[in-house]
Amino acid sequence: MKFLKGGVDYSRLSTTVENIFISEYMPGAPGEFVKVYLYGLSLAEAGLEKDEGAMAEDLGITTTDLRKAMVYWEDQQLIKAGPDGGMVFVNLVARPDRSGAKDPAPEALTPEQPAQDEDSFKRVLDHAETILGRPLNVREMQEIEGWIEEIGVSEDMIKKAFDYCQEGGKTGISYISKVVLGWAKEGLETVQDVDNYLEQRSERQGIYRRILNSLGLRRNITEAEKTMIDGWLDTYGFTVEKILDACEKAGFTQSPSIRYVNKVLENWKKEAEDMGRDINSKITVTQGTLNKYYDYLREKAEKEADNRREEIYKKLPEIRDIDINLQSLSSKISRGLLRGVSGEETAKIRKEISDLEKQRAILLTESNYPLDYTDIKHLCDKCSDTGFDENGRRCSCQKIRMGEAELWQNGRLQ
Repeated sequence: MKFLKGGVDYSRLSTTVENIFISEYMPGAPGEFVKVYLYGLSLAEAGLEKDEGAMAEDLGITTTDLRKAMVYWEDQQLIKAGPDGGMVFVNLVARPDRSGAKDPAPEALTPEQPAQDEDSFKRVLDHAETILGRPLNVREMQEIEGWIEEIGVSEDMIKKAFDYCQEGGKTGISYISKVVLGWAKEGLETVQDVDNYLEQRSERQGIYRRILNSLGLRRNITEAEKTMIDGWLDTYGFTVEKILDACEKAGFTQSPSIRYVNKVLENWKKEAEDMGRDINSKITVTQGTLNKYYDYLREKAEKEADNRREEIYKKLPEIRDIDINLQSLSSKISRGLLRGVSGEETAKIRKEISDLEKQRAILLTESNYPLDYTDIKHLCDKCSDTGFDENGRRCSCQKIRMGEAELWQNGRLQ
């Protein structure tokens, strides 16, 4: 790129900067742009050529910022395109539009650019530099200017954003920009709007923590989970208490999760709509339903044990024979007790049973099966899934089974 000074040969002169530039154009221009103008002017007066990359490197800026600066000065009519793609620096004193012209009075400014807007922008920049503890660069100033001109964010809102981000220990312009754009997306227009929003958000963060804790999840919540929970509260209209009830149901599963809670709540919502009742109404489980659920659990456990036993009999036929003999010997002992069989005979039978059980255990162990593989496995060992302990008292497992029974009666637990 070649730089030329229009109308005068400056090849042997030092760089001359018109006072018009210093008094009228330099004060309102970004610092990086002034640096580009002065450097280009010096090249033009020396009649030197230098490409954009070399200029940017000399000035310690990017080529993108260099081009922005050149466009800025071209818009100000201080430079213009010259021959062979060069740039001509305009002689400001001889510029036609300067003859007899007077500085515009403040009232002559257009409504789109009132004087107080410039003051407001400067106040924003001053506040930002105070918060950041350093001068803003050109890119940052352009970013802030974009918030004002393109989005319409007010001076107070921008100052609030810088203050808020400083309190959070995050003062990067990219992060602050996300905050400003986020508030604008939420429709926040005043500082009071922001304060109300932040207060509500703080309450919502507390709800997030309660839900994760109720599920035993000791970690930070994901954005996807936040969106899901917000939907329960804001779209579906569930109360926090109802959501925690659903979390309790999820606690009955092996891996409690937000997604499982979501399925429970979606089902509750559909049921409430189908039955025409309030979505947050309480559903109770009768004792009759609970008894049926216990019956179901016992039948399920017995069926599963039968399936495991058939599996063993197919792989280890010897165990079937052992089980038949054990059953026969157990019957002998029962009949012997009724008939008064001698203690010697009973002891002999018990030894046979013990030997068979040892043989059975060896066969299972050698085939990598646990010793109780064919046993019936109840959810509660204290009551064997009857709901009552050996003394006829209600078992402590009934509270857990009550929650499961509610899901079971609606086909949501198999």
